[in-house]
Amino acid sequence: MQTQLTAISFSHHNTGLDDRDALAFADDDIETFVAACREQWPYEVAVLSTCNRTEFYLQGPRRRDLWDDLKTLVADIRALNLEEIPDPAVMFDEEAARHLFRVAASLESLALGENEILGQVKDVHEQILGTEARSPMLDQLFQYAIRVGKQVRSETSLCRGAVSVSSAAVGLATKIFGGFSSRTVLIVGAGDTAESTAMHFQSCGADRFVVINRSEERGRALADSLGGSYRSLDGLIDTCAEADVAVFATGAQDHLLSFADMKKVMKTRNHHPIFLIDISNPRNIDPEVTRLDSAFLYNMDDLEQVVESNLESRREEIPDAEAIIDHMVGEWESWQQSMQVTPTIASLAQFFEEIRTREIDRQYNGISDERREMLDEFSRGLIKKLLHNPIMYLRSSVDDESLSVEDIHLVRSLYNLDDSDETSDET
Repeated sequence: MQTQLTAISFSHHNTGLDDRDALAFADDDIETFVAACREQWPYEVAVLSTCNRTEFYLQGPRRRDLWDDLKTLVADIRALNLEEIPDPAVMFDEEAARHLFRVAASLESLALGENEILGQVKDVHEQILGTEARSPMLDQLFQYAIRVGKQVRSETSLCRGAVSVSSAAVGLATKIFGGFSSRTVLIVGAGDTAESTAMHFQSCGADRFVVINRSEERGRALADSLGGSYRSLDGLIDTCAEADVAVFATGAQDHLLSFADMKKVMKTRNHHPIFLIDISNPRNIDPEVTRLDSAFLYNMDDLEQVVESNLESRREEIPDAEAIIDHMVGEWESWQQSMQVTPTIASLAQFFEEIRTREIDRQYNGISDERREMLDEFSRGLIKKLLHNPIMYLRSSVDDESLSVEDIHLVRSLYNLDDSDETSDET
């Protein structure tokens, strides 16, 4: 039977944040979904769920209405009303493969060129390999996707440079200090922005953190997650004197660090360089601080200019990334077609054999064994000659990569092979 690759996608392109949150699949949800699909339908199944997307990839019998059945299962697993689930983007075959390759290349990401998605695609491949039921087609598909992601990252500049304010801050600090293994990073604030920036520093080698926050409970929680220490706001000036990097990301409505405060800090630290990142709104650091030598102050406007500059250079890399994807889609199609040729040839041979034996039984019932043996030999030779050119065409087209999906569909449609396969399975 001809099979079909189906991709069903909920992402920031077609789904609001609240719906994406409701549709986010935890590991247990994925395990339940895959097992249920395997039990109800003859499909290979994989689920990719990240902060910006939940996608289902299925390989199995050709159906255009598969989502109609899956929707109920998704609603049950995520405890949703069917009417609340938005319409997904549904793609088939080449379009579905291309979509996954674009995801792995980060062309479909909210932040163009981000690197985390490739690791998430690798995780899905590990899930496929760890499932008891075999999924040879999806195994191969995700291998191709990982190859695309790696090649785009190694052969283009699409994923180089900061694409968020927090990553831009880390990038600028790296230019000043080179690395962070022996540097103290002060985080003032404990909200999402402060945490995100701290995590970026940690991923780049920082391991000495101090967190200052008005709420001690939240500040200690962030400090513990970073393996650092917590201090109260009263110790801000003394702590700045010890820090190499200070990130300010609070909701304070006034300057937490004045020009006079910073003069004291620089005197205490003998004017050793300090990197100040003010990503608060309104600003927490007096802009006059930039007048002080060795105090490198960057605010949101500075960092957003860096981000926009990097995004512009990344956009210039899109055609090269698309060319890599086009090539890999062609390779995937060739591999998939080669996998379909063998069963198509077998189905074609079986179709002719069934006609041959049926006609001998119908037309020559009651003839002698000798006569039947002669007719049997004659008909086998005739069928072999009739099948020679179609079979050689299919095999040679795979070898020279000229075979298209339409070629296989045409052969199967001409001889109604899909219905013949189903009849054989039933008997």
